[in-house]
Amino acid sequence: MTFCHPNMAKTTHPLEHRYQGEHPLRTLHFLYKTERLRLTLAGVFYIIKHSPSWLLPLFTARIIDVLVERKPLEELWFNALILAVLLAINIPMHTLYVRHLSKAVRTVEAQLRSMLCRRLQHLSIGYFTRQNSGVLQAKVLRDVEAVEQMVRQSFDTVLMAACNITGAIVVTLVKAPMFVFFFVAVVPVSVILLRSLGSAMNDRNKEFREALESMTARVNEMTQLIPITRAHGLEEKELSKVDASLDKVQSTGLRLDSVNALFGSLNWATFNIFHAGCLVTAVWAAYTGHANLTAGTIVMLTSYFATLTGSVMVLTNLTPTISKGFESIRSIGEVLQSPDIEHNAGKENINAIKGSLTFDHVSFNYPGTKSSAIRDFNLRVNAGETIALVGASGAGKSTILNLVIGFIRPSGGQILLDGHNMEALDLRSYRRFLSVVP
Repeated sequence: MTFCHPNMAKTTHPLEHRYQGEHPLRTLHFLYKTERLRLTLAGVFYIIKHSPSWLLPLFTARIIDVLVERKPLEELWFNALILAVLLAINIPMHTLYVRHLSKAVRTVEAQLRSMLCRRLQHLSIGYFTRQNSGVLQAKVLRDVEAVEQMVRQSFDTVLMAACNITGAIVVTLVKAPMFVFFFVAVVPVSVILLRSLGSAMNDRNKEFREALESMTARVNEMTQLIPITRAHGLEEKELSKVDASLDKVQSTGLRLDSVNALFGSLNWATFNIFHAGCLVTAVWAAYTGHANLTAGTIVMLTSYFATLTGSVMVLTNLTPTISKGFESIRSIGEVLQSPDIEHNAGKENINAIKGSLTFDHVSFNYPGTKSSAIRDFNLRVNAGETIALVGASGAGKSTILNLVIGFIRPSGGQILLDGHNMEALDLRSYRRFLSVVP
């Protein structure tokens, strides 16, 4: 068995051993700690490139008022020129924004996968006997991808909404301050919607993730056992197990889709009612003389409110994506916070061995089992001696071999290597002297 040099083991990944079950937002903050500069630059470029979106209603109102109030055509050309410049700036700014955001996101994505793979290398063999390899692959591939998509979509959406909402409120405060009430009222409504369905979405995402992991494990097991099931004519039995897993994914997926659909439809209906109310109120105020509003200002107000409600809707509709991303962070955390690690740090390094092994009243119990795999086992193997272990299935042959390799540690007693207790040895350096032939 090959093994790295002991000094290499001291080099740890900068993200290792960080996750301690904290809120996923704190984990995200740590993951992107080294990418703050790129994210800041991406944010600046986004604000510049997105400026036409919230300035367009203002200049549209000015252009409409040129027609309605018969203002000089010079104002039309001036406003048109400013719009053209703002729209042209979007091209280079968008390119720079995507370049910096993608660099940050892709870097953390690669680091997170590297961190998971390193952690898997440090976990004990016992951990892998309890975890299906398909589930672990899903955490490295699917869950990391879900986190990456959540960050990318959240960054785009939050910046867009922040620019739109800020621009709409500031311009409205200057042009028609009495209509800011409609804008502010959207916030508590969105909070109420989030609180009413947020918990249900989190629960459904967790159910769906667990069902998907179970299905992945079942399919992985089926593909590995195809020669055995084919040899014994058990194809239909295996297919029935897979179908049961697929049915579970389908049912949990449908429940998740239903909650997301209800959330989206409530958002759409609520915010469009506010939008219509803003339009009707603006026309009524102008018609009755309660407010001095031009036709262009009314168009501007309704455009801003449409932009505002659209931004809030996009933010609230982002909740399912965020919920899925947070659940993926928790899923990844199941690996990162697992205590089942082979601890070698600070233990004695092995530079040479003679090869004598002594089992001194050794016992071992596998986790979750009541009976011992081996109990009060004694054996002395001299250097150069050949030993064969013979016995029925379940007698403990593989357990003894795994104890020799150090994949598992005794529940009782001790194993001596050349007179030294293996509990005090760096097993990584010890395994350089092992040859294992399956």
